Amino acid sequence: MPSRAPSRIRLRKTLLASLIGTALAPHGALAALDFAQAPPGTVEPYVMPNVILTLDDSTSMNTKDMISNTKTRTQVLSSALTEVFSDTTLLKDRKIRMAWQSMGNCTKVSGLSFGELGTDAANNNTYSNMMRVLEGSHRTNFLSYAANYKACLNSTPTHDMVQRADQYMRAPLHANGPWADTPGETLADAKNDNKPLGCRRNYHILLTDGGWNGSERKTDPRNYDGNTKALVNGKSYDVTSAQTRLYRDSENYTTIADWAFKSWADPLQPAANLKSKVATLPEYDNAPTTETIKNRVTGTTATLEKFWNPKYDPADWAHMVTFTIGFSSAALPKQNYDSGGSDKGAITAPSSTLPYGDDGNLADYANGNYVWRAQGKDKGHDMWHAALNSRGQFYAVEKGEDLKEAFRQIVRTINSETEPDRGSTATSGSNASQNNVGVFTASYVPKEGWRGAVSAETFKSEDGATVQAWDGNTTADKLDDSAFNVSNRLVLTWNDNIPSGSTAEVGGRPFKWTDNNTNFSAAQKTLLLATGTDGGPSGSPGADGSHRVDYLRGVRDLECPTAGCTTAKPFRKRWSRQGSIVNSEVWYVGAPVSNYAIDGYTSFTRTWAKREPMLYVGGNDGMLHGFTAKDGTERIAYVPRGVIHDLPKLTNPAFNDNHQYFVDGSPMTGDVVDGSWKTLLVGTLGAGGRGYFVLDVTNPGKTDTTGNGDFEETNASSLVMMDKTLPASTTAVSNDDVDDLGHIFAKPVMDDANPQRTTQITRLNDGRWAVVMGNGYNSANGRPVLLIQYLDGSKELRRIPAVAAGSGNGTDNGLSAPRLVDISGDGIPDVVYAGDLKGNLWKFLINTANPADWSVATWEGKAAGTPLFVANRGTGHSANTNSSTRQSITAAPSVRANDRTKIITEGGKDKTVSVGGMMVAFGTGRNVTKLDQAELQQQTLYSVLDNTRYEREMTGTAPNEKPTGRVKVCTTTSGVCGELVKSNDDLPQAVAQSELVQSTIPETAAQTRDGRQFWKVDASTMNWAEKKGWFLDLPLTRERLLKPMQFYDGSNLLMVPTQIPAKGSRLDPNVESCEGGAVDRESQYVTFINIMDGQAPRVPIIDGPNGLARYTMPPGALTMIVKGNRIHMRGRQPKPGGTGSDLVEEKMRRMPEMSLRPNWRQLK
Repeated sequence: MPSRAPSRIRLRKTLLASLIGTALAPHGALAALDFAQAPPGTVEPYVMPNVILTLDDSTSMNTKDMISNTKTRTQVLSSALTEVFSDTTLLKDRKIRMAWQSMGNCTKVSGLSFGELGTDAANNNTYSNMMRVLEGSHRTNFLSYAANYKACLNSTPTHDMVQRADQYMRAPLHANGPWADTPGETLADAKNDNKPLGCRRNYHILLTDGGWNGSERKTDPRNYDGNTKALVNGKSYDVTSAQTRLYRDSENYTTIADWAFKSWADPLQPAANLKSKVATLPEYDNAPTTETIKNRVTGTTATLEKFWNPKYDPADWAHMVTFTIGFSSAALPKQNYDSGGSDKGAITAPSSTLPYGDDGNLADYANGNYVWRAQGKDKGHDMWHAALNSRGQFYAVEKGEDLKEAFRQIVRTINSETEPDRGSTATSGSNASQNNVGVFTASYVPKEGWRGAVSAETFKSEDGATVQAWDGNTTADKLDDSAFNVSNRLVLTWNDNIPSGSTAEVGGRPFKWTDNNTNFSAAQKTLLLATGTDGGPSGSPGADGSHRVDYLRGVRDLECPTAGCTTAKPFRKRWSRQGSIVNSEVWYVGAPVSNYAIDGYTSFTRTWAKREPMLYVGGNDGMLHGFTAKDGTERIAYVPRGVIHDLPKLTNPAFNDNHQYFVDGSPMTGDVVDGSWKTLLVGTLGAGGRGYFVLDVTNPGKTDTTGNGDFEETNASSLVMMDKTLPASTTAVSNDDVDDLGHIFAKPVMDDANPQRTTQITRLNDGRWAVVMGNGYNSANGRPVLLIQYLDGSKELRRIPAVAAGSGNGTDNGLSAPRLVDISGDGIPDVVYAGDLKGNLWKFLINTANPADWSVATWEGKAAGTPLFVANRGTGHSANTNSSTRQSITAAPSVRANDRTKIITEGGKDKTVSVGGMMVAFGTGRNVTKLDQAELQQQTLYSVLDNTRYEREMTGTAPNEKPTGRVKVCTTTSGVCGELVKSNDDLPQAVAQSELVQSTIPETAAQTRDGRQFWKVDASTMNWAEKKGWFLDLPLTRERLLKPMQFYDGSNLLMVPTQIPAKGSRLDPNVESCEGGAVDRESQYVTFINIMDGQAPRVPIIDGPNGLARYTMPPGALTMIVKGNRIHMRGRQPKPGGTGSDLVEEKMRRMPEMSLRPNWRQLK
């Protein structure tokens, strides 16, 4: 057989695309740890409010005019109190502190003593009705009181009751009083300067069934709301101002409204007596400067400044808000009166009376047409007026069945107002994706119900600057537009029902409720019914799956009113139809860009050259969204089967304070052949669930035609190709495929030469098309597995486990983002590198035509199942504190052929030879669990040598052999491979920590400019005859690599974006405190380092002293633009207080042109 000369193939040097996008860090969890379900943020401690309950026990309460005249008012009240205050879902233990009183103290319970509130009661530890935490015996005592409630008093001395409530809160501080940290035990904690908490909110619930009588209890001055008063925050309550008409009356008499106003306007305790003060509510902070209310019948209007708008409570001092319940028609306002006392006709009641709304006569009282009246026969005015004067609400209850709802709404309102702020560290967050069209930024606003949106900027060709697109609108603006038709919205899902006689699931269907199982399986419909999850009882709209599905599609009719949720309107109030977009990257799809030299692709490219450009992104409203990139209009949405389990949580009002991820993974698309050429989208859920789904997004329409292409409900079954998503809660099901599916958080791994193409969707060496992924974290099996999901033919899943499940690396583990590498240069990947949570860097071989042969790479002298490298805190690291702690690898490695040389001795002479092999660079760090944010373990950048040699696979016989395009690993020192594999040392070798040299970043910055710091990188000389790579410990506490590295301008320089992730409050939310949790915001750094030897750039690319190789950048997304001989890296620095951001830009020099050099590979 004739000899063959060695054939060498050169790795192509890639050029950095002019536009590069980086993204936010992935989120996820280990099997043994909890997922983070929201961006890091403050967790304010919960401070229980004080609630005083005042009840009418006059003999009129014995009137039997309730529940079809079968129940007395007392019986209905007793039943309502018992049901509401025993409901531990609505009112959990330690949710409030409560005291109660009644007018005549008529109720007796054996063994209990009930006393009057007031000044003296604040130091009393005898009575059972004083202010105490509602739990245990105190709740039991109240429920006993409610069950035995009696009426016996022959008058209605409401004045006495409101005066006593006010005096009780104003009494000198005492351990038994309402301000005590633990009433009955401790007045104040030393850590709070021995002062009770001033941020505690106070509420008074006043119920009466008729007008007051008995003695007047005077305020000072007597007509408290009729006198000008300076408020403690500097505002003036000026009775000559039109803005205060709504609150004042002209009667020379102390009314219930006067007492309510005094309890609100006059601080209940001096500020010096208390620690901190009450914070105003977001509803007030975010309210418009003025609002106009209108009488829906007459059209009368009144415009109120937000401080004087009774919808909002602007008080930041110690005050009490009063809710009033008029329990019978005798306690309701009847007539309107002018300033002379003349009857002006019947009250126009608002359309909502539970609570009283503002579309009745309220505008007439606000503009002075009518005035309040509290004497005579129409004392129902006073209850309405009192609620307004204290920024509470008035409930008009004429039917017994409405009383429970009134109490429930009041409790919900108190719960909502006292719930701690659980907002994000920032007022908003963003995540930018970039291509040659523009920058698309996905955002979220925690304080607005986790509203999300995508905005767009386009590039100006002359200077690369960006300008707003879509007329300044966002995708949320489009979805929330009044002209948006929810019924026409294309939302699809996956029906997992297997019809009788079939072995396949129904598959893609419209996300619409049907009475049969056409669109949802019976099991899915059961999940969607989920009574009680929206705060509404059985029988409410929340118990009807059709209403929930309509809500999720965007119908807003059943959202909670501003005043609070009701049985009729129980669903969470949204600021927008679009939910938060936190960790999902926006993916752009225009004309085909893969440039395949494969039959039919050129025609496919021509066919779709004018394809409607689309943006795809996952949202935490339960959907993947597809928007047209032309103007942001939604064209398609998909609800994966794996999130249906938790969809009812999105209708729950508590979701705004308990965010959860749903479709939080990043989608990617690729062109494949499955009968014909198609563009397929692969999506994941991130922390929202396990597994992945695939959609056919080939035809959304064309820019030169009208219509939606294939994006129609009738095509649901073909648009949704597969759905292998699972809820996070899924346990092992004895199905190998399912048991290896974890939460996939990885961002798409991009082609270095084409930043609009992912390398993960590709043709493989068996000739088939597939998507290649790491299996993610928290799978049932808990092992790292390479997933190869075929996208053609029978669409089976092939799994290549790195190790067996059950112990060591095969438990509580998972495979991260893979880097696919084409060795032979035919455009088909031959090897895959990927890291896992235990710091293992694995190599997989997929280089043969028979996929049954694909496997984990083996190394000379090592057992099967050995990784190329293990990242840990072992020998060779500085500041070694824990040699047994592995360093997680969560971002995809970067790979480049080694182009260096080394000196070897051969035949007694020194000889310079190519090092050969492949440098595999990666960084460590994780940000996937609740505890990861605060992790202090030092993280590291590594670049290690995979010294594997390959030979070209041939077919046929000499001299007519032809290359197949595939390669084989050299595993012998003989034959063709013997030309490069001279000894066993040249066979594939795993790398140890001791075989790496160290690079360092000095602690002191070399330069500070414009508030940003710049550092140098120092490195040791690399002797390739002895060493196999380098490492660099990241210098800052909590710094880590969470994003993919990129090559800078076609060179060997790695551009490494590292982060110190945002860290939320570590305060114990169960310990009451007025202090908000301190939040550490994200910091970001960019380091330039050579993948070969860990050296800083040899040519200056950053302005300043020679050797600068690292600098600070704003947190979040970074973009890069090539302008002449400079590359501009841009970020947005948030302004203090979350009021926007400033552009931060670093202008870097481009690299000099470099000729291509031979690579290391021996291919025959």
